[in-house]
Amino acid sequence: MRLTRRSMLGATALTVSMTALAACSQDPGNSGDGASDGGGDQIAADQNDINAMKRDELGEGGVLRLANNAFPANWNPFHTDGNEANTSDMLRAIFPLEVWHSDAAGEVTANPHYAKRIELTSEDPQVVEVELNEGMTWSDGTPINYTSLENVFTIMDGSKPEYGIASSEGYDKVEKIEQGENDLTAVITFKEKYADWIGLVALMPDSLAESADAFNTGWLEEPKVTAGPYKVGKIDAANKTVLLEPDENWWTDKALLEQVLFTTIEDPAATATSFQNGQLDVIETTVPATYSVVEPMIGSGATLRMAAGPDWTHITLNGAEGRPLADQAVRQAIHRAIDREEVFLAVNATMPYPENTEPLNNHLLMTNQEGYQDNAGDFGTYDPDAAKKLLEDAGYAFENDLATKDGEPIEITYVYNDGSKTNEAVVPVVQEQLAAIGITMKVQKVPPTDLFAKYVIPGEFDLTLFGWVGNPFLSSGDAIWKSDGEQNFGKVGNAETDDLVDQASVETDPAKRLDLINQIDANLWELAGTIPLWQSYDFFVQHDDLANFGAFGFENPDWTKIGYVAGSDKLSS
Repeated sequence: MRLTRRSMLGATALTVSMTALAACSQDPGNSGDGASDGGGDQIAADQNDINAMKRDELGEGGVLRLANNAFPANWNPFHTDGNEANTSDMLRAIFPLEVWHSDAAGEVTANPHYAKRIELTSEDPQVVEVELNEGMTWSDGTPINYTSLENVFTIMDGSKPEYGIASSEGYDKVEKIEQGENDLTAVITFKEKYADWIGLVALMPDSLAESADAFNTGWLEEPKVTAGPYKVGKIDAANKTVLLEPDENWWTDKALLEQVLFTTIEDPAATATSFQNGQLDVIETTVPATYSVVEPMIGSGATLRMAAGPDWTHITLNGAEGRPLADQAVRQAIHRAIDREEVFLAVNATMPYPENTEPLNNHLLMTNQEGYQDNAGDFGTYDPDAAKKLLEDAGYAFENDLATKDGEPIEITYVYNDGSKTNEAVVPVVQEQLAAIGITMKVQKVPPTDLFAKYVIPGEFDLTLFGWVGNPFLSSGDAIWKSDGEQNFGKVGNAETDDLVDQASVETDPAKRLDLINQIDANLWELAGTIPLWQSYDFFVQHDDLANFGAFGFENPDWTKIGYVAGSDKLSS
C-alpha cells in the first residue's frame, strides 16, 4: 500500500505491499519516453515514460483495468485518512485533486481544466490571485467558484481542530482570502512569504466543508461530490472495486475511455497473475514478486515504463514519549545497525534499477534532484560495533546478548501491512541485524486498509516501512519533519529543526533555500527518526497501446488524454 503523491496537503504516504508507502508533501512517496532496460545510468529527474501522444492519435472507447493494494478508508482527500496514494490515484479522474499541473521537469502551472491563471501579483506582502474557468459545476449542481477555493483555505489552516485535516502547512501562513473582481476570482494574502504558494490552491465542495462530521465521516463510503472527466459508475465495497464512467457534464475535452475499473488486490502475486492472465491492462511492479512474473511479457504486447520520480522508501521510528524508541541513542543505534545496502538488495536485487544504485542519503531531496547532498555521515554507515557503543554510552548493558537498562531489555514491534512483499523481504534482514546489537524485534502484520488509520497515524508501532510519494514542492513535506506536524507519525523533532523548516518554507531564493533544506536534512540524521532506504523508481508494465499513462515521475496524469492508440484492438474489446 502506498500513500499518495505529495500535494498541497503535505506528503503522501504509501504502504508497501507491491510498492513503498508514500507521503503527502511531496499526499500518509514524473515529458517524454525515457524507458530504460536497467543496468545503465541513473534516469534524469525531468525524464518520464508514459507513451506520450496527442489526443487526435488516440481512439475513443475501450476499458482500462487497473489495480491497487488497499481500498480507501476515507474518500475525502483533505482528511488525514484520505491522503493516501491509492485513493488519490482514483480521485484524480473524478475530482480536482490538483488545480495546478506539474510536467515531467517539475515545472508547475495552472491546470487548464480548472483555472485560467494562478499568479503571484505582489511579493511584499505576498499576494496570489486565482481565476477559475467559467461554467464549472460540482456533480451536486453547485457552482465551482470562489467559495470552493475559500473552503480549502478556511478548513485547512488548522484553526478548526475538530476537522481531521491531513496538514495545515502553508495554509497557516495565509492572512486572508477574499473574493476578487468576480465570483471566479480569489485574492490570497499571506502573513509571511511561502515559497510553494501555488501548491496550496485547491477546490472543496460546500457540502464537504459544512461541518466536521461531513468532513470527517461523510465520505467514508464514497466521494459524494465529484468534478472530473469521469464520474463514479459503481463502488462495490464488498468486492473492493470502483468503476468509473465518462461524465457527460464535464466541460473540457471528453474522456476517451468507455470505462475505468480499479480493483483492490492486496496480494502482489495475485496482481501479477491477473495481469499475466489478461485481467489487468497495467501493473505497477516494484518488487520481484510481481516483476519476475510479468517480465517475460515485456516485448510481447507489454512494455516496461520507468522513471526516477520524487518517491522514496524508508523506515519510520516511533520516538513518542513512553515508547521504547523515545531514547534518541537507541534510535541512533538502530541507524548504525541496519545495513541499508543489504536491505535494498533483499528487495531489489532482480529489479531493473541502474547498476550501483546507492542508498538514499537525504530525507528531502532525491539523488537526481538539484541540490542533493549526502548528509548522512556516520548515521548512514552500517557499523554494529558503533551501534553497541552508542547503547553502552547511553547506559545500556548487555546481558545474554540482550541490550538492557535497569534490567529491562529493548523490545520493539515492527508493524506492516499483510501481503507486502517488500516488508516480507525486509523484516528478516532488519530483525537479524537488530538482534546482533541486542534489540528484540517482534513483528505484527495488519490489514492494509488499517495500517495507517489504526496503527501508523495513532502511533501504535515502533518501526514501520512505507514510502513517501513526492511532488515538485519542497515544503509539501514540512508536516513530516516538524515536531507537531500532522504527518510526523514518529513524533521525532526539535525546536532547531522546526525553525529551519519554517525558514526554508518562506525562503524564495533557490540557492539559499537548498542550503536550508540540507541543514534540515543534517539535523534529521542526528534526530534519527527516519531511515531513508532508496529512491523508489516508477516501474509499470502495461499494454503496448495504452497512451499517456505509466511512469509519470513528477508529472500529473491528465485523464482527458489517457486512452488507447487509434486502431488498437482494445478499442473494441
